[in-house]
Amino acid sequence: MILRGKMNSILIKNGLLVTMSKYGVISNGAIYIEGDRIRLIGKSKEIEKECSPEKVIDASGMAVLPGLINTHSHLYQSFLRGMVDTAPLVNWCEEVLYPFCRMVLEDAIEGDDGLVYYSTLLSCVEALKSGTTTIVAMEGVIQGPAVVKALKNAGIRGVYALTLADKWIRRDIILPTEWALKRSENLIKKYGEKDKISFMLAPSTPFCCSRGLLKKIVDIAEKHGVGIHIHVGETRYEVDYMKRRTGMGPLEYINSLGLLDVHPFVAVHCIWLDDKEIRILKERNAGVSHNPESNMKLASGIAPVKKMLNLNIPVGLATDGPASNDNLDMFEEMRTAALLHKISSLDPSIISATDVMMMATKLGAKVLGMDKEIGSIEPGKKADIILVNLMKPHIQPLSDIFRTLVYCAKGSDVDTVIVGGRIVMRHGKLLTIDERELLRKVMKIAEEKLSKLNEYRKPREPIKESDLQALS
Repeated sequence: MILRGKMNSILIKNGLLVTMSKYGVISNGAIYIEGDRIRLIGKSKEIEKECSPEKVIDASGMAVLPGLINTHSHLYQSFLRGMVDTAPLVNWCEEVLYPFCRMVLEDAIEGDDGLVYYSTLLSCVEALKSGTTTIVAMEGVIQGPAVVKALKNAGIRGVYALTLADKWIRRDIILPTEWALKRSENLIKKYGEKDKISFMLAPSTPFCCSRGLLKKIVDIAEKHGVGIHIHVGETRYEVDYMKRRTGMGPLEYINSLGLLDVHPFVAVHCIWLDDKEIRILKERNAGVSHNPESNMKLASGIAPVKKMLNLNIPVGLATDGPASNDNLDMFEEMRTAALLHKISSLDPSIISATDVMMMATKLGAKVLGMDKEIGSIEPGKKADIILVNLMKPHIQPLSDIFRTLVYCAKGSDVDTVIVGGRIVMRHGKLLTIDERELLRKVMKIAEEKLSKLNEYRKPREPIKESDLQALS
């Protein structure tokens, strides 16, 4: 039976399919897409006989694989790339992040969302052009509409992790708790599960949130059926602080408050968790987001990824924010992850290219609770697909495709990006955004805003609920 091409039907043919599923690697393979889902996969000659598509993409000389999944980032930080090189996490926050956050808050209160919108959109464009089709954006709640608008306009699949905190950080960047919680609920109700956008709640860290706030976050997550996303075990300072204050490690503490009852639960970093806490991750079916380049730059440490994988704890890969990475290239992240664990263990067999690709695709989807929809190329799943040009001097001659993609390929080798059946990039050109115009706008705003950053280094008056009336 020939499947008649419906609107938005696409045939990708003659490619090297790397399915990350039971279908394995298919040479001279084809994928037939209808609407936002994959309908058929197989050999090109067979699939071509069974469909009559609206569009045909010849993938000769290309690897065709699931879109990469970045399980943790802070998209608004793109304007901060390259600003700090020699500071650990706490100093980096004080020198750069907190002043920038205060600037963002004041802009939002004044009704100016340009800084957040364009910094987030810039990150979305960078992510898409390097092959990421799903990204977790851990961002503040005050800038909600601007973040949603950027994700939607770029055409990326976004998981907006709404960041909440009420202690430890600079007082003038903490929002009134009840206002922030209400704002979070309103954003989830207004924008959730629309235009490829979903939500999680993101208590910043165990030590930045009071016991009361953490319990309220659990209640709201369960009420709205959303997951929890949290930095945990990122630094030795955090572990020492939590043990002094609570007598428990950071993950053990939040588990005692019920956070790991919520699914999906994403534990970001997990560098300094002890064996007891790693077992908790396993027992509670939690997922981990591994951010090797950011952890290396901030000298935070190395997560025990192999130990987690051996326990069948799903570990996804992530870049973290552009301020601490300083890019969003998941191909670079894959290569770094593989090399880091080999050298730190002095064991070249500890982690393979296939392991790392699984972390960037199928395992990443599982971490986010989205593995029934994305992360592999299979009939019935969302059509989130990228084409990688293999006809490059740094790639040929081709041997093992997994090793080639992890150690040889670069984000700039991505030729075509499809998200939910929509072609958002073709032959390296973004189809959703005018890239030149975006860069002109970004450079203008960055020049204006960053020149004033020093003015925000000194803490200002705390934000009151009355300051936020226009945003409610």
